[in-house]
Amino acid sequence: MRDSQVARATDESDGQTYDAVPQDYIAPEKLQVVHFAPPAELAPFVTQIYFFRCEESHVHDAQPAALGHIVFMLRGEGSLKFHDGHIDKVHPASLFGPCTAAAEFTFTGPLYDLGFALTPLGFVALTGKSAQAYADRMVAASELFGPGIDELAQQFRQGLDDGNMRVVDMVDAVSAFLLAGARPVPRAHIALIQTVANWISAEFDPDVDSLYAQLAMSRSTASRLIARYFGSAPKPLMRKYRALRAASHLCDPACPPERRTKIESLFYDQPHMIREIRHFTGRTPGALDGDDAKILRLWLSTDNYRDLEAYPG
Repeated sequence: MRDSQVARATDESDGQTYDAVPQDYIAPEKLQVVHFAPPAELAPFVTQIYFFRCEESHVHDAQPAALGHIVFMLRGEGSLKFHDGHIDKVHPASLFGPCTAAAEFTFTGPLYDLGFALTPLGFVALTGKSAQAYADRMVAASELFGPGIDELAQQFRQGLDDGNMRVVDMVDAVSAFLLAGARPVPRAHIALIQTVANWISAEFDPDVDSLYAQLAMSRSTASRLIARYFGSAPKPLMRKYRALRAASHLCDPACPPERRTKIESLFYDQPHMIREIRHFTGRTPGALDGDDAKILRLWLSTDNYRDLEAYPG
């Protein structure tokens, strides 16, 4: 079914025709992205650190349904529109939880954005809150971290304007701030996170019952704890990561044909695959390897799946 040149895709199950890539999504050549490796002591809590820079006056693109993030707006202002239609403003320092569907961000630029993607362990250990309570919403980071994080945001903006602070200095400052407030997590919970991570990453379409069979607790307790760390219960979590992992391979030019065939077999039919991947990534499968999916490919890269690796105790 794959066609990298398609501009539109039809879901025959509901008769709708979807834009593969909305026309006002930012062109890839307009965006610069720099990655920073989290310090070793922060790595269990943060899966990636990134810096976006775009000098355009309008920036619009998709945010796939994945992890929670802490975001510092160094320049520009904007908002995040979630699947249910509600819109949350981006603050100088913001936090949003794991998304259960793709969201769309819109900024008035120039845009300078420093972000920290949180692992399931990291969201709870660093905030002390349930990831599910913040799923599909964005709030001022000070709601969870106190006024100190707003002070950092102000320092960063001023330092950038004055030209006396590098982004790497900001990364160091945020890392120290987050580590200073990290909370202990019960070892039993760390074991549960690792079990869920292994379950999600073991195969493209993991069986939910097999996960519960590995956990030495009732289904209701397991479901509650999994939602606390991952943002949703096992069944919707499986559905989300099935679509995200499928998309991460479909947007990889090196993905062999036999793997693409296997991915297609995970879904009931072609309309189901289109609907699921679009729901969780914001684009149809035909657009995943297009040049204008640069931001999307950043989030879907298999290099970003360290949140599914084992966590140190």
